[in-house]
Amino acid sequence: MLDTLPQASILLVDDLPANLLALEALLAPSGHRLVKAASGQEALRCALLEDFAVILMDVRLGDMSGIEVTAMLRDRERTRHTPVLLLTAGSSDDRELLEGYAHGAVDYLRKPLVTEVLRAKVAVFVDLFRARESVRRHEERLRAQEREALKSAHREQIHHLLMQAPAGITILRGPDFIFEFSNALNEKIVGRRIPMGKPLLEVIPEFADEPEAVVGLRRVLETGKPFQGSELSSKWDRHGTGQRVESFFNLYYEPMRDEYGHTVGVLTFSVEVTEQVLARRKAERLAAELNQLNAELEHRVRERTAQLEEANQELESFSYSVSHDLRAPLRHITGFAQLLSRKVGANLDDTSRGFLETIIHAAQQGGTLIDDLLSFSRMSRAELHKQTVDLRKVMEAVRLELASDAAGRAVEWRIGELPRVKADPALLRQVVRNLLANALKYTRPKPHALIEVGARQTDEDVEVWVRDNGVGFEMEYVDKLFGVFQRLHSPDEFEGTGIGLANVRRIIARHGGRTWAEGRLGEGATFHFSLPRGSSDRKDEHSHD
Repeated sequence: MLDTLPQASILLVDDLPANLLALEALLAPSGHRLVKAASGQEALRCALLEDFAVILMDVRLGDMSGIEVTAMLRDRERTRHTPVLLLTAGSSDDRELLEGYAHGAVDYLRKPLVTEVLRAKVAVFVDLFRARESVRRHEERLRAQEREALKSAHREQIHHLLMQAPAGITILRGPDFIFEFSNALNEKIVGRRIPMGKPLLEVIPEFADEPEAVVGLRRVLETGKPFQGSELSSKWDRHGTGQRVESFFNLYYEPMRDEYGHTVGVLTFSVEVTEQVLARRKAERLAAELNQLNAELEHRVRERTAQLEEANQELESFSYSVSHDLRAPLRHITGFAQLLSRKVGANLDDTSRGFLETIIHAAQQGGTLIDDLLSFSRMSRAELHKQTVDLRKVMEAVRLELASDAAGRAVEWRIGELPRVKADPALLRQVVRNLLANALKYTRPKPHALIEVGARQTDEDVEVWVRDNGVGFEMEYVDKLFGVFQRLHSPDEFEGTGIGLANVRRIIARHGGRTWAEGRLGEGATFHFSLPRGSSDRKDEHSHD
């Protein structure tokens, strides 16, 4: 289907109103849009505001010559290739003509103007303008089709991933929680087909009797913060018999945002743990009623522990496999989005460039999260190589690594006496780096940052702390600090994936130590970890500096 021919605009420039009226009368029958300018400066302003198929300009203007205006037009990117026809009196000499050509005029028309010649030359440039516009529109359509094809491919990949995920997944939009997506496992969990476009409470009316889950959904929509619930009880008619069956689920709700950062929906993950909960409850009842069978019960507990450890190993292996397999698609998303930005970014409007930058940023953030997940997964499998480590040297080395983060800021370091400890040097270095990097990050809003490091020793262990005067936190949320994905500040305030402190806790736990924290909102925070003394105060042949 052919495009409608684009309308052509023609700029008429003359400082004499009579001449402008004459030109307008000669060209009016062509039906083109005619724009008039009574000076060189006005002509330059008009050329900044829109594109013209051709400019007809008198050589003699009141404020400057037509040749000077032509030269200025050629210096601008937008008007560099706009055709300029100079109008001159019949007595003009050849030197003036040559000067006009040298400054970018494409032709001259001598006065008095011959109507047929004027219209014929204007028609040529109008046809060229329309041809260029038609080509440009066609190229824009092709680029739009390419972008849509790429988006469609990405949507298909994400849809396939969500459909194959080992959790019930839904996408709920708006305050009524309209279903936009539900994978097969979620339909199996709720025991019914999920029609798209219907509200949650219309499809699953039993959900109204589960206040904790409903409140969690509304809290995510209102605050934009994730919600996590463990072993929540649900009573649904899962088998179509009219009888409600109690089941238990671990739930995770993640906010979905539009391009402006507003929370517009909720992404939900549901993992059924009914068998585990019922088995645990049964074990608890047996333990309370059958004290005489302690020996047998202990054997069952050992069996259950072994099963749980095996399940945890399988879950960590699965997490590592999924994270590893997700890296390639995210790299493709980032790579193709960057290629697209370099290829057509200059031709996109601000909104489209914003969309593209959002895709690149989200893919890069996803890659960072996957890398952190892989690191967290490896932490439980890595073999410990304990040595005697000089903790002060580790602190100083990490502080030098973080010098770029402190550049341009007023940061005061107070590092007290630190002992030698028995630990895996690489893992201990990671603990120190996470804690010092956190202190630098969360003191960023302070004009003067103060970071203190100290230690104390008892007969049993060595306690180390890192204290800062940063944004702090409320102690009612202290239990969330060392959990995976648990963040007390939004990504817009402070970057991060919520895995750093979880890694700290896992590393210290593997060394047989503890981690805890103290803080007050707006007044800073202190993070502690302890390590068993062992031979921490003796230097041996395995000492690591």
